[in-house]
Amino acid sequence: MSASGRREMAYRHYVQKQMKQRNRATARAQKAANRQLKLKMKSAVPSEPQITTSVEGAKGASSEPVAPPVTVSASSAIPNGTDNEPAQP
Repeated sequence: MSASGRREMAYRHYVQKQMKQRNRATARAQKAANRQLKLKMKSAVPSEPQITTSVEGAKGASSEPVAPPVTVSASSAIPNGTDNEPAQP
């Protein structure tokens, strides 16, 4: 085996070892975080349900004028919405 081949194999082995160590460290950290979260959730006491509401008050008059309601009888003709055609009876 040549020197470059040995170097390549050694580097591959080194990379695999580093990846394995990194994965193990990540798994240990994740397990610890899950353990802490589980303990925190177990010791947490649920509080009484609270309902909070707020209503904004109207300051001054409204910005848009409000028109009075219009009463329309059902017997009157209903315009079709176009100005150039006569309404159908």
